[in-house]
Amino acid sequence: MRQFPFGGLTLVGYYGYDNLGDDLLLLSSLTLLEEIEFSGPVFLPAATPVEKVSGRFPEKLDIRIIKRFDPRELALAIGRSVMTVFGGGNLLQDCTSWRSFIYYYGLARYTLRKGKPLLFLSQGFGPVEHRSNKKALDRILSNPLTSGVMRDDCSFQHFYSLSKNVHPGTDYGPYYLFKKEILPKRRRSETGLAVIVLKNGTKVDDVLKALKLNNITAVCAIGFHNHHDEEKRRELEEKARVNGFKIYKTSTDMEGVIDVFNSAQLIITERLHGAILAISMGIPFVWRKNSKLDSFVKSLDGRCDLNFEDGCEGLTIAINNSLKYSVDLKGEYLSRLNETVETSKGIMRKIIDRG
Repeated sequence: MRQFPFGGLTLVGYYGYDNLGDDLLLLSSLTLLEEIEFSGPVFLPAATPVEKVSGRFPEKLDIRIIKRFDPRELALAIGRSVMTVFGGGNLLQDCTSWRSFIYYYGLARYTLRKGKPLLFLSQGFGPVEHRSNKKALDRILSNPLTSGVMRDDCSFQHFYSLSKNVHPGTDYGPYYLFKKEILPKRRRSETGLAVIVLKNGTKVDDVLKALKLNNITAVCAIGFHNHHDEEKRRELEEKARVNGFKIYKTSTDMEGVIDVFNSAQLIITERLHGAILAISMGIPFVWRKNSKLDSFVKSLDGRCDLNFEDGCEGLTIAINNSLKYSVDLKGEYLSRLNETVETSKGIMRKIIDRG
């Protein structure tokens, strides 16, 4: 019988799926626990590929990886924890899948039923399309044992309308990169290079036409979610080569991605953490319009509209404006990041002291 010691903490997220953004959130969450000198076991529900980043885990933490979908192990972990922490992401939403919402909602509800504090850190909510799920989310947020530090103003306002146990904040994914000094201190932008962070929505032909119209002559395609994004990356590279673009290759590890970002004149991203890394490094960027990215960027600067929808024209204009006006969100982001980190650590210390 597997032993689960008391006095632990259950850390919940979309961990172990070889997704750079979620890997950063995991590592930053663990860094916060290290900095508050948490001494109990950290129960970490994660898929097997989490082992790829386990070598980066803080040595002082007692991290116990458990099966994500084992009801018994999850129940034992939560029951023996002083709190459950949702450590970054957009976990409570149902646009990806109904089952995803049910999974995270189930963990949150079980935590509260056991009388344990539930803490949302660096979290965004939604989109939640189904009325029953909206009601379920609001029940969780209005519970007096629930508190949080949100990553965007829209999520904060919704939480605040239901409970005052919430603070504004931002996404703390890059915190690990700053602490480990992985982010370069100087930019070495290479004129004509666009780094493209892929997902599945933007037509490759539109991207290449827009780049040519803005005198971009080289591309590096990166998939943050390696398996899902591989097909799109291959398509972009093949068509770019045919159209005379120079193709840059990079390793898919953290340092490789950061290095090629640092060389880029422009970032085109379909993923949130592509935008967040660009902002953290002060690199011009544009993003494919969606509610998650829009909410995050607008939280930093409500006037920033460097997004694009389908079609070459909108993307061309967005790229031109980004390169021409050099919108700088780095200062505001770093200020919010520092506040988010300090507030998050303060709340966890209070909960641990009470427990």
